[in-house]
Amino acid sequence: MGGQGREGTVGQEARGTRGSAGETAGGVDANASRSHLYDVAKRLDVPGRSSMSKDELVEAIKKANDRETRKNR
Repeated sequence: MGGQGREGTVGQEARGTRGSAGETAGGVDANASRSHLYDVAKRLDVPGRSSMSKDELVEAIKKANDRETRKNR
């Protein structure tokens, strides 16, 4: 993935995990474990991630990905 930067890598990981049903929320695998979602949120530097529920992490990651996309346009 040369040249794509951090958001390209995180976006790929957030899109789905092996064996998941593929259900996504804005490109984020809503079926991923909370631990995986937390790790993605950590890489995106999402504030307050440690106290978020799984659903809140999904939404926060989606918003962070959207911000990165807008920033890079």
